Amino acid sequence: MIQGAGIVGVDVGSTKTCAVVATVHPGRQPADPLEIIGLGVTRSEGMNGPGIGNIEAATQAVRTAVRQAEATAGREVEAAYVSVPSGSVRTSRSKGVLQVSGSEITPADVKRVQEVGRAVPIPPGHELIHALSQRYAVDHRDGIRDPEGMAGTRLEADLCIVTADVAICHDLAKVVDRAGYRPDELVMAPLATALAVLEDAEREAGVALVEIGGATTDVLVYGGHRILHAATLPWGGSIVTRDIARGLGVHEDEAAQLKERHGGALRDRADSQELLDVSGARHGRARRVSRELLVHIIEQRLDEILGLVYEELETSGTLGGLEAGIVLSGGGVSLAHTEDLARSVFNLPVRTGIPSLGLTGMAEGLARPSYSTATGLVLYGASRASAGGLVGATRAFARVGGWLREFF
Repeated sequence: MIQGAGIVGVDVGSTKTCAVVATVHPGRQPADPLEIIGLGVTRSEGMNGPGIGNIEAATQAVRTAVRQAEATAGREVEAAYVSVPSGSVRTSRSKGVLQVSGSEITPADVKRVQEVGRAVPIPPGHELIHALSQRYAVDHRDGIRDPEGMAGTRLEADLCIVTADVAICHDLAKVVDRAGYRPDELVMAPLATALAVLEDAEREAGVALVEIGGATTDVLVYGGHRILHAATLPWGGSIVTRDIARGLGVHEDEAAQLKERHGGALRDRADSQELLDVSGARHGRARRVSRELLVHIIEQRLDEILGLVYEELETSGTLGGLEAGIVLSGGGVSLAHTEDLARSVFNLPVRTGIPSLGLTGMAEGLARPSYSTATGLVLYGASRASAGGLVGATRAFARVGGWLREFF
């Protein structure tokens, strides 16, 4: 029998819904891993791009994914940490300032200065989902990550305020609730992904997380352990699939299968003599097309998407500070040679981020970019449990050091 607190993360994406279950045992030490015990994946139904278009269909998708994960885990769960699509999210900066009454800064002082920083106007139609404490200053000494115990009279906190569309948050919570689970907390999707795939050293040096999902591409830039820029581009893997469907004259379901089974990101790496059988649904008869043509279609669109990311980074002024380069994630980066294409676009170090470090149990089954957000959600939940003193910490919590603790 599995003992320990169960945590489930539910990533409701535009093309798939993924649920990951982890258990955090009582008495775990900081060096211990987070144990993954369940995984469930199903096609997203009822989605309208990054938003929900049909509550009942989306509810069924969540129910199916979580029940699959429960069956794999051999246990039931009650509550879930749920991803919020970044297209519905806004980020801003805020500063809290506090005069310290004692001789040194206490945990209560840190909590109070965070509360001051959170007291900002919320955009109409939005609600606060995160207030991330990124850096502190003590008596104008900047760049402090943990001010507790330091001597000083003035404490400042630099916060990243994250708000989300109220209607989308309501719909997500309603879907999870109707599926039979309590929505514990809503989490900005790329923030969860970052927990699963970014290293502490990368966040310090400067790194851009580029997550190509089904409907959108998310960009999250870190430097000096702070979020410097966040953006969402309205193009993702689905537009690549549509290009294949149009270019080869097939239905989108077949185009998606062709992309998954035979796709790639660089035309010059494809065998021009290799032929693929296609149904020819739009031409009235089955036929054969070259794999080179398929890969050429994919390369053209991926190159365009990555080029738009480059422009976003350049316009935001963050491109020059990416000493750690680019980390790719999301289902849209799973094709062969995507890293090579990205290197040619950005002229920076590029790697594909997969959730693996600090995990045990079914961790190997999660080693795909498309599972990064759901895995990050359980890491987030584990850190919440640890911060609340419910269970022991995890290696994943320790691995990212203070930057996970900075969330709370």
